[in-house]
Amino acid sequence: MNTIFTRRSIRRFENKPVETEKLDRIVRAGMQAPSAHNRQPWEFLVITDEDAKKAAGKMTPYSGMAAHAGAVIIILMNKKTGDFENNLFIQQDLGACTENVLLQIAEEGLGGC
Repeated sequence: MNTIFTRRSIRRFENKPVETEKLDRIVRAGMQAPSAHNRQPWEFLVITDEDAKKAAGKMTPYSGMAAHAGAVIIILMNKKTGDFENNLFIQQDLGACTENVLLQIAEEGLGGC
């Protein structure tokens, strides 16, 4: 698994569309992450619309680069399957999911952060 040694965080993107097949593989990779009690508490918001990417770029002080990405994938906790207050493992679950997503992004020849 060479990708684990070569991936890096990318914060400057070329605003080129990302193929649907690549986005599908990226999300599926996130879904394969381990989770406590197999709760799989994640949801994925995939954004390709230009106005929505600009809005995502304004969500936090650290998300400005999203406005210039070809696609944005936001990983969210599903409150029906993930309980932040009572599930001590939600951070680990979503962290593992995010790592899988980032590795697949690199495997697809794309950049992510």
